[in-house]
Amino acid sequence: MAKTQRGGQVMKRMARQVKGTAGRAVATAARPVRKVQVTLGDLIAAAMDVAGETKAAAKLVSSRAMEEVTGRHIVFVG
Repeated sequence: MAKTQRGGQVMKRMARQVKGTAGRAVATAARPVRKVQVTLGDLIAAAMDVAGETKAAAKLVSSRAMEEVTGRHIVFVG
């Protein structure tokens, strides 16, 4: 720690400590994720609600991101 003088007195200078939400964020990330079982029909219905069109819903459900989340590769034929 550095020392500074003020009026002949020697004072220790300390850095400010910022108390953030980092501890809480780490605790939240470490919590186990609850698995939810979702059917293919539920996924298609949700994609239709979001996309609105059949082709857009098919593209959304068969996307790379959906494959990573579900752990399955969904292919639409037709």
